[in-house]
Amino acid sequence: MNEVLDKNFKTLYPRLETDIRNATFIAIDAEFTGIYSREDVKYSLFDTLADRYKMLKKNIQQFIIAQFGITVFRHNISENTYTAQCFNFYLFPKSFPYKNRQFSCQVSALEFLRKYGFEFDKLVNEGISYLDEIDEKSLRYLVQNDVIFNLEYLSHEEDIIFKDCISKISEWLSSKSEQTTLKLQVDSPILQYIVHKYIRNKYNNLWTLSDHMSINVMKKSNITCEQMESNLEEELLNSYIGFSKVFKLLSSSKKTIIGHNILLDLMFIHQQFYKPLPDSYDKFKSNMHILFPHIYDTKFLSGELRNLFHKKEVNWKISSLSTLYEYFTSKGQTLSYNSPKIKINKELPHNKYHNAGWDAYIAGYIFIKMAHLFCIQKFGIGTEERGVTHSELINSIKGFENSVHITKGNEMYMKLDGADPISSRPEWLHITSKSTSIDIKQLMNQFSSFGVVDIMPLAQGRVLVAVGTHRRLV
Repeated sequence: MNEVLDKNFKTLYPRLETDIRNATFIAIDAEFTGIYSREDVKYSLFDTLADRYKMLKKNIQQFIIAQFGITVFRHNISENTYTAQCFNFYLFPKSFPYKNRQFSCQVSALEFLRKYGFEFDKLVNEGISYLDEIDEKSLRYLVQNDVIFNLEYLSHEEDIIFKDCISKISEWLSSKSEQTTLKLQVDSPILQYIVHKYIRNKYNNLWTLSDHMSINVMKKSNITCEQMESNLEEELLNSYIGFSKVFKLLSSSKKTIIGHNILLDLMFIHQQFYKPLPDSYDKFKSNMHILFPHIYDTKFLSGELRNLFHKKEVNWKISSLSTLYEYFTSKGQTLSYNSPKIKINKELPHNKYHNAGWDAYIAGYIFIKMAHLFCIQKFGIGTEERGVTHSELINSIKGFENSVHITKGNEMYMKLDGADPISSRPEWLHITSKSTSIDIKQLMNQFSSFGVVDIMPLAQGRVLVAVGTHRRLV
């Protein structure tokens, strides 16, 4: 697992860029600081997809992605194997000039992350910055118009740090020390930029170079021409753009993206790295399809797979990531006989669920295993004996591309690249009682054999009833 923090992001980015450019497909996962701003949020069989989108949009706007996982899968044609390279990013926003950046935390979400070993100190102290397109444009304007380089706007604490830096430089120069480099500890990117500019403008014989949370001051006689070409403005912008650079790389690659129950991941990605979520549900779908034109949701695929096989062969009751992974690494190994092998370039923490990097890996893992089963069903048992190609895997599930699972809604799934499916749920029942009231609990018990039941009161003695399936389950 490649753990990516603010201090090593710049070093690891070229490797990530190469891996993504050479990827066969990419799996992603995200962990959030919360998903419900209201406690009374409930999904209903009466929800349309537009209703569901608006509900989710309203509830997640104040939360952020705290950890983002990327696993890059590359197919080896000669061996018919996939090599996986995993990256796990901690994300944390930097304070932004002239803007009060905020986010909220849901206590139960933090408790959930803590339960699974989330390292909050890395989030706060070493998290990578990010900007959406609007904030990036604003920061570029401030930098290009030299608005930021103004000592009058320094806070009291920043002013003390700035004066201390200048004092240390004076002492260093007056001491005539043989020390070739003076290191100044400066955490804030904005203050770093101001200190850089001030020193370069004031001292003709000195030059400055950026380091992690510090500045190296050196005499020009010890500086190479290449080092003199450093662009302070670009360095400042890059320190804020941070992970958004990865988002742009993922989008521009147009590679196939895999995720599990991916709707929330997509909505958070849109609002955190691209633009605020649009009010229009159709506009959201259009934007996501432009950003990522090839998406597969393994939650949706698992439902379709269950429809193909007998319950004795595919018997998971819930289709969580952990359930599916444990199935395909135990009983499901027989069913997925001779499926492509998956190799890991770097050792992973075993079964570390709800670590975004690990979850991204197992989303890609079960994608390969499920696609193999669809492939055998489509092309026949002969393909099982000889092994299947990646093209055959993708061809066998092409009809499921851009289909995103919806939990307990009127429609079964969302279609990002076109019209949503016509609902296959049973029609709603309009029930009228001769009495003035209806016993909701009794009514739910009577319909419970049809799966999930939702009841919507209409008026006194009148309700609508929605059920999950046409057939009785028991």
